[in-house]
Formats: sequence, structure tokens, C-alpha cells
Amino acid sequence: MDEKHETKREPVIETENLHKTFYIGKNRIRALRGVDFKVEPADFIVIFGPSGCGKTTLLNIIAGIDKPTSGKVLVRGTDIFALNEEKRGLFRAKKMGIVHQMPYWVKSLNVLENVALPLIIEGENASNALHHAKKVLKELGVDNLAKQKPTQLSGGEQQKVSFARALVTNPWIILADEPTGNLDSESAAEIMGLFKLLNKKYRRTIVLVTHNDKYWQFGTRRIEMKDGLIVRDTNHG
Repeated sequence: MDEKHETKREPVIETENLHKTFYIGKNRIRALRGVDFKVEPADFIVIFGPSGCGKTTLLNIIAGIDKPTSGKVLVRGTDIFALNEEKRGLFRAKKMGIVHQMPYWVKSLNVLENVALPLIIEGENASNALHHAKKVLKELGVDNLAKQKPTQLSGGEQQKVSFARALVTNPWIILADEPTGNLDSESAAEIMGLFKLLNKKYRRTIVLVTHNDKYWQFGTRRIEMKDGLIVRDTNHG
């Protein structure tokens, strides 16, 4: 990881009047109802809200995984939904690191190979990708797990490896969806501490969604959502 990540003073992410509507049978569900916000370089944004408030939908749209019904998402000025699906996927792979509640693994590969995979997909040769992946694992203190299969690890260990995989491409932003949801309290605190370290020491830009309001203390900005709207957006140190 770079000691200090790029902090060019333009929004890393900017959303413009995002709406998302789902239909379940004849029922219309308005998951997002006009969301506007900006993510500045080195922000650590914690988005909090109850189930159904729209926070995960917002994160998936920011990542380009789900499409909005209307509105825009600009990532460093690029309208990601003006890109076709293939180009949007490549853009996401290069510019965004994603940490899921339940990490996804290629089960036939070991930890080191799973972490290196995003670089190989980008076109990096295998030797260089593995070398860089090992370096990132070491910086996170889990290089001793390199030869193990991810599914053999504890939940906390898997999330640390998931961190390494999210960081290996040196992305502009880290997106995290309930990353501590399946962890015990000790492992959860350790993972949140890693997020804080990445933000404070390495100036990583982070957007994390959670239903647990005690994690607000880790962020530099707190956003509360309700019924598809941002109802509070405050700075916090």
C-alpha cells in the first residue's frame, strides 16, 4: 500500500438525484428517492440505517453493480452508467475495492492466489501479481495465511484477506457492505480498527454501510438514511 494515497481535490464520488424503484408483483418499492451527496478524498463515510432504508442499494449503485432508475453516479468525473457493462466492470475492478459481509472466494485457489486475482484480471503477469499480493498480505499482518484456502480461515481472518484483495489494485475508494455483520465483537472491533488505520495513515477514501450505530465513531462523516433518503449528514473529526 502507498503510504499516502492520492488526494486530488475533486470529489471521488458524486451522486446526482439517484432514484431506484423495484417492483415485487404489483407493489412498487422506492428504495432510493433522490439521493445527492459527494465523497471527498480521504473521507471515511459511515452510512447507517435500518434494514430497507436504501443503504445497500446506494452502495451497489455507487459500485456500478446495480443501475439506478434515474440519476447519475460520477467517479472522478466519469459517469459510470454512460459506460457499457463490460467497461463499467473493468472500471470498478481498477478503481474500487469492495469488502462484502460474506467474502466470495475462488475455492480452488489459496489465499495468495485469491488476493492476486484482481491484478491478473487487469492483465498483470502472474509473477508480479503474486509478488504484490504477498506484500499487501504482509502489510496487513496475514502473510502467514498465504498458502491456506480462504474457506479454512476464521471469519475475522477471511475479512482481513478480503481487505487485502480490495487493496491490491490500489483503488481510489474502498466500499464496504456490513463488513462485520458475521463476526464476533472482538473480530469486528479489529476489522473496524483496520478501516480507521487505512483512512488515517494511508488516507484511503472509504464508504461503509452498517446497521450498527456504534461504528459512527470510526468515520469522519456520518450519514443516516431512512426510507430511501439521506436524513442526516454530519462531519465527525
